[in-house]
Amino acid sequence: MAPGLQLSSPNSSEERIESRAVIERRPLGHSELSYFLPSRADGVNDMYLHLGFRAPPSVVSPDRLAAVWAIQRARHPLLAARIVSESVEDVRFEYARAASATDAINDAQHQMDVRTSTKDDLLDSYLNGPRLLSSDRTSYLIIAHDPASPDEHHFFLCAMHCIGDGMALHTCANEMLSFLGGKTDLEATLTETLGKNIQVPRSMEGSLPKFEGRWKESAAQIDEELLAKKQIGGQAFARVKNPIRKTVVPTVSFDEARTKKILSKCKTNGVSVSNAIFALCNIAWARMVQKKEGGAELPSLFYTALNTRPWQDGLSKEESFFRLCIGYFNVWVIFITSLQSQFEPFRSRILPTFIPSTPAEVARTFWYRARQVKIQSTKAVKSPFILGRTHRTAAKRSQQSVVWAKIDDQAAIENEKAKQQPTGLPTPAPTPKTEIPALPLSASEPPKPKPAPSTALMGLSLLGNLDGMYKHAAYGEIKLHTLTTGSRQRAGAMLLFGYTFVGKLWLCFGYDQCGFPTGLVEGFWAELLAGVDEFLAA
Repeated sequence: MAPGLQLSSPNSSEERIESRAVIERRPLGHSELSYFLPSRADGVNDMYLHLGFRAPPSVVSPDRLAAVWAIQRARHPLLAARIVSESVEDVRFEYARAASATDAINDAQHQMDVRTSTKDDLLDSYLNGPRLLSSDRTSYLIIAHDPASPDEHHFFLCAMHCIGDGMALHTCANEMLSFLGGKTDLEATLTETLGKNIQVPRSMEGSLPKFEGRWKESAAQIDEELLAKKQIGGQAFARVKNPIRKTVVPTVSFDEARTKKILSKCKTNGVSVSNAIFALCNIAWARMVQKKEGGAELPSLFYTALNTRPWQDGLSKEESFFRLCIGYFNVWVIFITSLQSQFEPFRSRILPTFIPSTPAEVARTFWYRARQVKIQSTKAVKSPFILGRTHRTAAKRSQQSVVWAKIDDQAAIENEKAKQQPTGLPTPAPTPKTEIPALPLSASEPPKPKPAPSTALMGLSLLGNLDGMYKHAAYGEIKLHTLTTGSRQRAGAMLLFGYTFVGKLWLCFGYDQCGFPTGLVEGFWAELLAGVDEFLAA
């Protein structure tokens, strides 16, 4: 990690909090816990938002930055909270409110950094270097002055995923830029904010209406079982085991003229750009498979996130927006390059489609698949079971994360014991295990069919028109021009972001460069970009 990122240690933050009485404690909700536990070792899913902008140096002076950051930490308590774990099942937020504006600014200064750096160095340090965040540092702000120009700057907001999501990051950034570029009395605003005694917001599960009652719960369970049967996916990127993880984030933007053409083309075909990006991924992968002369009878399955804020109760409007509020749903796109399928049980659910040979037929296939994505997405959002699905999925993810956390902790204990064990002793032979043979099926008991595979090809995070969230006119001399977002990833992970910003369409693809066979992901990315030219910008 570059020296500029080590302004203070997390322990110094903890000491300052311990010097004040803890104001508030709250257990982590299901979704929060499911993100916190996997992050403990190396910061998996720690989020970042990068904004490139031009502004006079005086607008982003250290004093102004510290005041604005202090205001945000007072407005949104989870940014300034710490996380205390008694066990993997007993984890809570603790928040100690600053007693004065001076204390708030002092705390903020210890959780921010002003330095000189390029965008690429910032990204590489955060994604591939030692972890910056921790249980005692749930968020961090970096403002970097680009060495190429005194008026060129980088806004870099980091937060643990258990305290928020992408929408929270963007909304927070908009508020901060409005303060920085505006004429507000920052110290007075900070004092006023501290006087409001803003509380830690409830968890997503606590703010969503309950889906309770015997009949509702039974219906939700049946809905879940029926939905699972439809989630068929048999496509996956080949992966390689590599002790080294290196996340790269190739990002491409399309100028305003091309973006307008793309938006118009999508509108003419009755879909959104987000719908079209799913279809682009499907076609790009199909062409990759065809090049290798491989068959692909099963659909492509994609997973994506759902903003659950529209379903929150009325009290949520009075709470901080900076919290984790996402659900999930899958989109599957029919994908057959061979008409002879070996998966006969699924034939009733999969139409025998393929990649046609003529350009006109390929275009019709592309737009048809984009419309199928729109239908599935609309059904997911408008489902009467959306609340039941969200609650049940959150609970399941939490349970799974606890199970894996216990396994990880036990493995860590065993590794530590092995290190302390004297060397030179023979390794004891493993205890033989008695295998119990499976009972033969009776003549009246037919073999059960294999369940349909549900392997996801990749994840997509489609953020829509971010110009609706960033109020550029309120930023004064600050002129935004670049946006990149993502998170620290596991080995072999990938996630594609799509959004419009400053009038341009952006595709931002984060993936582990060391986790896939050489050229595989790069080939897919090239096919995806070629698809934009072929289908959207033609």
